[in-house]
Amino acid sequence: MTALRIDQGMAAVAAEALPGDVDPELRTRYRQLRVMLHTAGLAATYAFIASKAKDTDGQGQRDKLATAYHTAGEAIRKRLLARNMFPGRSQPRDAREVLAALGAMSQVEYARASAEAAALVGWLGRLADAVYVPEDRHG
Repeated sequence: MTALRIDQGMAAVAAEALPGDVDPELRTRYRQLRVMLHTAGLAATYAFIASKAKDTDGQGQRDKLATAYHTAGEAIRKRLLARNMFPGRSQPRDAREVLAALGAMSQVEYARASAEAAALVGWLGRLADAVYVPEDRHG
């Protein structure tokens, strides 16, 4: 019997959430999320991600960066759901419900959820670095 290592699972989740085309701005933003989690905390970082996911191109459509933030937020929400980390096994469906659930967590639950989210966004940053190809190397 083979057991998957935790980092293998995180890498797989992050790979699924990573957009196909990583440009310099997205790469930088993903790399900053882990730092933001450590300095501002999970709730503030998740609120930031949710606010950026709402940005549109002026015609009601999400731009590339907003779509990437939305996908990152969904990856965090789904990962915390999969690990049964929300209080009372609640199943928040949107950013408002996720933030309410984060606010209802005990200190220990919040610390565990924060560590889980930090590992996930850490992998997003690493994978963005790995797949990014500078423009002068495309051709």
